Amino acid sequence: MACDVPVTRRTFLKVMGSGVVTVSVSSITALTSGCSAPRTEDRSTPNLAAGSHATPEPIHGAPVWAPEPGKARWRIEGVRKVTGSKIYARDYKARDFDGWPGKENWLYALRCNCIDRKFEGFDLSVLPRHLRPIAVVSNNTLNDYGIALAAEPDPRKSKDIYLFAQKGGTADCYGQPAALLIFEDFDTYRHAKKVLDFNKDVILYGETVARQKNPPAFGQSKLYVRDDEKSLSNIHMDADNNGNPTALFRSKCEAAATDIRALAKQKVRNKVWHQISGSFQTPAIDPVFMEPEAGLAWYQPDSGLLQLVLGTQSPRDDGTSAVKLFSGSDIHIGHVHVIGCFPGGGFGGRDKSYFPLYLALAAPFAKGALRWQQSRYEQFQVGLKRSETEFVESIWFDSSGKLQALDSAFTLNGGGKLNLTGAVGDLASMSAMSCYDIPRAIAEGSVTYTPEVFGGSQRGFGGPQAFMAIETLMDEAAQSLHKSPFEFRRSNLLVKGRGKTITGASILFDLQLDELLARLESHPLWRDRERTRAERHKQGLRYGVGLAMSNQAYGTGKDAVFAMVQIQPNAGLCVLTHYTDMGNGAATTLGLAPAENLGQNAQEIVMSEVDAFGSITDFDFSVLGKWQDDTRSHPISGPFGSSSACLGAFHHFQAVDRAAMVLMLQSVLPAARELWDKPHLQQQDLKWINGRLTTAGHPALSWPALLDKINRMQLPTVAAVHVTYAGGFWKSKYTFKSGPADMDCDFVAVGSDVRNLKCLPRGDLIPPHDAVGYGRTNFAPAAALVAVSVSPGSGHVKVEHVVTTLSAGLLICPEIVEGQSQGAVAMAIGNVLSESCPLGDFGPGNGKWNLDQYLITRMTDIPTQELITLPPSAGRDHHSARGIGEAVMCPIAPALLNALAMATGHRFRQTPVTPDKIREVLT
Repeated sequence: MACDVPVTRRTFLKVMGSGVVTVSVSSITALTSGCSAPRTEDRSTPNLAAGSHATPEPIHGAPVWAPEPGKARWRIEGVRKVTGSKIYARDYKARDFDGWPGKENWLYALRCNCIDRKFEGFDLSVLPRHLRPIAVVSNNTLNDYGIALAAEPDPRKSKDIYLFAQKGGTADCYGQPAALLIFEDFDTYRHAKKVLDFNKDVILYGETVARQKNPPAFGQSKLYVRDDEKSLSNIHMDADNNGNPTALFRSKCEAAATDIRALAKQKVRNKVWHQISGSFQTPAIDPVFMEPEAGLAWYQPDSGLLQLVLGTQSPRDDGTSAVKLFSGSDIHIGHVHVIGCFPGGGFGGRDKSYFPLYLALAAPFAKGALRWQQSRYEQFQVGLKRSETEFVESIWFDSSGKLQALDSAFTLNGGGKLNLTGAVGDLASMSAMSCYDIPRAIAEGSVTYTPEVFGGSQRGFGGPQAFMAIETLMDEAAQSLHKSPFEFRRSNLLVKGRGKTITGASILFDLQLDELLARLESHPLWRDRERTRAERHKQGLRYGVGLAMSNQAYGTGKDAVFAMVQIQPNAGLCVLTHYTDMGNGAATTLGLAPAENLGQNAQEIVMSEVDAFGSITDFDFSVLGKWQDDTRSHPISGPFGSSSACLGAFHHFQAVDRAAMVLMLQSVLPAARELWDKPHLQQQDLKWINGRLTTAGHPALSWPALLDKINRMQLPTVAAVHVTYAGGFWKSKYTFKSGPADMDCDFVAVGSDVRNLKCLPRGDLIPPHDAVGYGRTNFAPAAALVAVSVSPGSGHVKVEHVVTTLSAGLLICPEIVEGQSQGAVAMAIGNVLSESCPLGDFGPGNGKWNLDQYLITRMTDIPTQELITLPPSAGRDHHSARGIGEAVMCPIAPALLNALAMATGHRFRQTPVTPDKIREVLT
């Protein structure tokens, strides 16, 4: 249910035209397996109608889903999912919200499926009169109401698209809308949809236009060069006012890259170094999340209130995009409120999606509430994809097996809009060295602007492409030297203290790479591979076992995170976070975070919450995240970013844990001192046992007793904490009711109401080690063995067994880690063997693709799996968890390709590796 908070955040006030437009975000996903979050009567936010969800009774005051502190019986939203309760955007109807209209209009998008013929309009005469739409939103509508046709005056020059296809020109991309049709009700919509779907007579096309042969790039490529002999790397860069490398520094990098290539050529000619090279291609990949995008919108012209119900990873961006859409138009928008639902899958596919923008655009032209739910056909046509990527890579190594140089280049097809594809190519370049220390390295990433399907940020964020290249080349190099793939890798591993990434950044933590290899090398799957191979040969099958590693980064170069913990009137806990659970188990993980300091798990968690943090008026992010002594350093650009898949277990968990610690120091400890009459009691003297606070020589205190005392002393029941991380957390000293304490957070606010918190004074901010230019500092290494059998006659590949070793750090919820690994294996198998979104007229851009053509891994394809998680390494980070949602997928694909090489004797550089390709090389 919604956790309703008034809109007061200064940051979200946007001056648009002559008025002030506000944007707010609240969450429908207040989860306790079904619960309602604390609310006040604020009619700008709709309440769910009474009885929408049942609230399970707590077990002896503890939450049903996790009665034992720090442990979960099941996922916090698990019961709601398996019992079919409303949880996704597609589940909700307008009548579920108090105050909304009882009936809904329905939205249908007319989309172009051709990009090489002139668009000449559309013809709705195919619809009988009783099936005609009540409103048509098109270019004419935009012109009539003064709505800009595109974000830029000349979108094609700016490498963007028009909102609608322009008459007399080609469509800017596959799936570009020609118009949005609004139908009176569902019955009219569904009958009209049957007439309109796949109907060649609706969209009118004219003459054929030649396609552009050499598509332009979205801006300049991103280049990384590391040359240890010249002490050149990204951490030594000269930066401009935006923190980006200057033109002079880039020219230095380009010159150094030329020198590295010349040196490598000379060394090979002199037979001092050996070279292995490959050209690779991976297709566009669809995330295939369980729920295609869907949502509700309601525009009230009298108040200018536009409300959107969405399953999204970026609700704040969706709201501000809607504001910008109507800026300067005749449509009065006074306030945009985004209500975030559980996404139903995401991993990047719902991060800055274009679905919310078009839903918002149509809303003012509906009679009331407007519902839109894309079909799977539409989702394939216009949903965000992992971009088709072409990449070339070479590695050079000496006769002892020591890597000497690397040269790689990644070209991603971004489609008609840049989205986050540039950042994906950037991380692919930064990941090019994988787990290895290479003294000379070049990596470059670029994105092309084409009329193809939209690229975006899918699971792995560039890592899958990078690791596919180097890990298959590493195997080939080891084979050329007659070395074990373990031995060759082991002699080149990154090591804490002396290892460096491609940016020149030091390795700050123990990556446990050698142990990852050791566990796999001793595993029976590897030791017995030749015996198993002989057995499969008797069965007429080819057999292979492949090894690969990955060193997937999690987080960005600098991450800012907010979290809030509230002690509720029933003495239970509620966690509020702006993070989104996109299927990665974040809601469950963060629900466990308060247990260490407060002795119980959260009864409720509110995901995708923004306004609660926006109401803290004395928070100023412009002074946070800066190294004062480094002129290249800049503060964080906002209070927090969108929901990356791998920020939960480390960054967000830290913030929730510290918010719980603040409540301990500011409220619980002072109350305990009073109740026990021990004024000098310290936190280290306390211990939570069975949900009660204990100390030596005194009776245990229950939570109701503690809360009663906290209220009588007028101590805070809500704490908000902000953390900023870049290789370490910014720290400061705070003075609490229980005394001063150093904390690794940069802002603390407390109060008795989530809408009215006041900051605690802090001392000087103490930054971590200067990480300007590092790019990434946190990694979640993994390695995998994959065993396959191949039928030479049919070309069918059976993945028999997968063993993954993972450096996950502290396991907050082992079951979620295991589930992430199992899903990652299935996803990676499909990525290598079957999944592909071909570009052009015969791919999903034509609007005719569904799961009959896009082949995903099925249950019958799932192999035997083992996940070996290493215990946390010793040192200061032993208590921290690592973000593993992407890491567990990254080594699977290259290990599978290496297994196929052993089985077939052929190196496959292009995926998917279909049965036809297998038969071709075996015959």
